[in-house]
Amino acid sequence: MLALLILAILVGGSLQRVAGMGFGLVAGPFIVLLLGPVEGVLFVNLVGAMMALLVFWRTVRGVDWRRYGWLVTGSIVVSVPAAFLIRDAGAPTLEIGVGALVVLAMTLALVTSRLRGTKRPFAPEARLPLLVTGAAAGFGSVAAGIGGPPIAVYSVLDRWDPRAFAATAQPIFLTNAIAAMIAKLMVADATFPDLAVWEWVAVGVALVASMGLGELLVGRISASATRKVLVTLAYIGGFATLGRGLFGLVG
Repeated sequence: MLALLILAILVGGSLQRVAGMGFGLVAGPFIVLLLGPVEGVLFVNLVGAMMALLVFWRTVRGVDWRRYGWLVTGSIVVSVPAAFLIRDAGAPTLEIGVGALVVLAMTLALVTSRLRGTKRPFAPEARLPLLVTGAAAGFGSVAAGIGGPPIAVYSVLDRWDPRAFAATAQPIFLTNAIAAMIAKLMVADATFPDLAVWEWVAVGVALVASMGLGELLVGRISASATRKVLVTLAYIGGFATLGRGLFGLVG
């Protein structure tokens, strides 16, 4: 199990360094399958926060703090209500809802983007889209351990530069993960997985190694390719979460 966890962290972490997101989307579903829906999502929140902190340290100069402020405001507002919902509703039902919404939203974003060409559907300084996106990301982070897809949808609609997105996403993911952990520990009685000390050390080493792997790749991938990776990751996360929910509902 530990070997699979480390492999998931290496792949997800390196993608997060390159595209700005990817850890929760790629590693999350596998981690939840290995550790269970409650402990697994909490583990994804914890390790995702550590990964975001590592990437943030390398990209802090490119952060758009205005966008960050509005996105995080929307996210924090829904964290506690989402934790209450998790406590009272079944995890599979929530995962099906989150996954379906992510797939639908990204599809609509791509269609809108194609129809409008280079035009944005809203002004660059518009606050409401940021608040709605932040709320969706916060809910997804608490419910399923993924907060990236809603922000990816916003980035497609806003024509956000991929490098600026990658930088700004890190403090958002860090804040979301911390808020999700606090809300679930206080409201939903969630617990962390019972791993030995050496296993936690191995997880930490894998995080640092994934960062190094991402550093090797980040300078060799164009902005256009990065945007394609971003969209692909959002779809992977949406379908994986949807499938996980359906599997849990049937099983």
